[in-house]
Amino acid sequence: MYDYYDEESYYEPTPADEIFIKYLNEMKNALTKSAKYQIEKIKLENKELKDQNKYLQEKVNEIGQKEKDLEIQKSNLERKVRNERLSKLMKDFEVVMYRPDRTSVKLPKCDKCNENRRIKFTSPLGKTMDESCTCDVSKPVYNVEEYICTEFRINSNNDSMLMWYKMKQSDDYDYASYRSGGSDLVKSIYQDGMNFKDLDRCDTYFKSKDDCQKYCDWLNENSEENIKKLKNTYSKN
Repeated sequence: MYDYYDEESYYEPTPADEIFIKYLNEMKNALTKSAKYQIEKIKLENKELKDQNKYLQEKVNEIGQKEKDLEIQKSNLERKVRNERLSKLMKDFEVVMYRPDRTSVKLPKCDKCNENRRIKFTSPLGKTMDESCTCDVSKPVYNVEEYICTEFRINSNNDSMLMWYKMKQSDDYDYASYRSGGSDLVKSIYQDGMNFKDLDRCDTYFKSKDDCQKYCDWLNENSEENIKKLKNTYSKN
């Protein structure tokens, strides 16, 4: 029996077909090589890009670190200049300074009054009355008191320092409590060569306890004239 399909299914390649197949295989190999080459080229380019990115990132980090170092140097320089300026403004100030404190002491009692320095007398109407004796007078006494700095700031013109001080009450004082009011603004600081007569006792502070004591001694000595006048007043009575 004649098998048409089996006969038709066999195909004898022609020389042209062989050439075409060979060409296709060569093209396939060429494309494969080209693709591999492109892949390797891309890999190489990617590696170069990664290396460049790494280099650039290192440079960015290096620049960033240099900027940080410059900021630190700038900050240190500004702090140094600020501290030098602050030290210059504060050259006349101390954390602890001194000022005369005034107290009163009674003059010696005379022999005409009672223990309360009262003199009894009888009024024209026959009533027993009393009045203060002329010896019932106090004299001022000046002693050195220690003052603690409670607050400071630079004034609005940035050219001077403003300082507030408060009297130290005891050795176990609470420093924080001295910031809550009652402090005096320092208006004058004693300098060597100043005349005691020109000082304002209430507004002048002393950096040295010895200088303040000398001023207190001077105040006490100069108050003797007033004391003598008081003594003369009640000694004549």
